[in-house]
Amino acid sequence: MKNQLLSVILGFIVPFTAALAGETLYVAKTASAPTVDGVPESVWEGAQEIVIPLTKIPQGVIDANIQQQKGKYAKKWKKTNYTQITELRLKAVYDGERIFFLAHWKDDSKDDQHKPWKWEGDQASGEYLSGKEREDRLSLMFPISGAFDPNKLSGNEMVADVWQWKAARTNSVGLIHDKSHVISKAKPTGKSAAHYTSAGEIIYVARPGDGPSPYKSNKIDPFTYQGDLLPKYIPTRPDDNDATDVSAKGVWADNGWTLEIGRNLDTGHKASDTRFDPSKGSSMAAAVFNHVGDHFHAVSDVIQVVFDQ
Repeated sequence: MKNQLLSVILGFIVPFTAALAGETLYVAKTASAPTVDGVPESVWEGAQEIVIPLTKIPQGVIDANIQQQKGKYAKKWKKTNYTQITELRLKAVYDGERIFFLAHWKDDSKDDQHKPWKWEGDQASGEYLSGKEREDRLSLMFPISGAFDPNKLSGNEMVADVWQWKAARTNSVGLIHDKSHVISKAKPTGKSAAHYTSAGEIIYVARPGDGPSPYKSNKIDPFTYQGDLLPKYIPTRPDDNDATDVSAKGVWADNGWTLEIGRNLDTGHKASDTRFDPSKGSSMAAAVFNHVGDHFHAVSDVIQVVFDQ
C-alpha cells in the first residue's frame, strides 16, 4: 500500500492510514495502450479480472441519518430505492505512462437520462418540469490523504480522488467527472454537506471539482414548448487539463455496462489527483449507481492495487 507522510487540506493535518483490502486488483504491464471507447480489444486478454462484491451503505449510517437529519436531507435519507447491483467485474493495465481500468456490471436497463425537462400539459399552456429519471453511474475512489475508507460516513477524516462516470452527463464527451472528496469532522469553508456516522457524530462532506464541470445546465424557458423532452444538462469538454485528465467511455449492451477508463499515472495535480507509483501500488474503492440518487449506491470494500513489474 501507499504511505504518505502528511498532507495539509483545509487547515487540518491527516496522515494516510492503510486499510485492509477485501480484493486485490493486479495491474498488468502492457506494451500497447487500449483505446478508451467502451469496446475491449485484445490488450485486455492479459489482465486478470476480479469480481468485486457490492453492498449498500451500512444500516447504522442509514438509521442515524433518518433519525437526525433536518431540512432537505431528511426526506432523501428516508427513501428505500437502493441500487440492486451486487457485483462489479474489474480489470486494469498500464503502459508505463497511463493506467487503464475495464469495468463491467449487469444492469437490465440503460438509464442515460438525468432529470430531463418534460413538457406537461398542452402546447399552448403547459410547462417543463424536471423528470424523475436518474442516470446510471460508476464511481472509483483513490486515497490522497487520511484514513481511507469506502464508507465516507465511517467517521474517518480523509481526502480522496473520486472519478465519477455519468451515463447522461459525461459519457458522450468521453470524460469522467473528476472530483476530490474532503471528509472532515470540522465544518470546512465553502460548500459542504452535513451527515451523520452510525454513532450519531456529525461529519462534513465537501466535493470540489477538479476545475470546471464537464456539463452545464440547459437553461430553457419553462413555458415555451420546444419538444416533449429536453436534456436538463448539456455535456461539454472544459478547457482545463485538470478537469479532463481522466477519459472514459461506456457502452450498454446485453443487459450490462462495459466501461473503459484511462488516466496518466501522475497528472502533476498533487492536491486533487492520486499519483500512482507502480513500485508501491495503491488502494481504491468502487461504487455503482443504478438510476438512483447519491445516498443509494452500492459500494465495495477497500481494493488493494498491485502493479505487475
